[in-house]
Amino acid sequence: MYEKKSGIIKYYFDEWGLNKNIGTFSWLLHRLTGVILSLYLFAHIIVVSSGLWGPESFNAWLKAVQTPLTHFLEIFLLACISFHLLNGLRITATDFLFVTKQHKVIFWVAGAIFVLFMIVTLSVFLPRVFSH
Repeated sequence: MYEKKSGIIKYYFDEWGLNKNIGTFSWLLHRLTGVILSLYLFAHIIVVSSGLWGPESFNAWLKAVQTPLTHFLEIFLLACISFHLLNGLRITATDFLFVTKQHKVIFWVAGAIFVLFMIVTLSVFLPRVFSH
């Protein structure tokens, strides 16, 4: 059914293959965005902590990350943050407000809010990406 995969990647492909539904899709995206946000956190700490070595070091790091590519990646970062946030709120509501039967509806409501947020985000950030 699938190519031979090893370890954790095989686990996620098998999980998706066994349970092709909104819950599994949401779970996989929540895991993926969590990993992406964790990796971003390390990069963010490195850039901000460069201020400990003086203003020249901090300014050099800021100049290095002020590129059109990083501005575009900020849009991707905001997409990850907003999906992770909205999905986390959906999971919390489902678990603690006893609305398990409505989890699909809540997923689509969160998806609509995500789309609206991304429309606003793109309208603000895309001019910044193309202004350089």
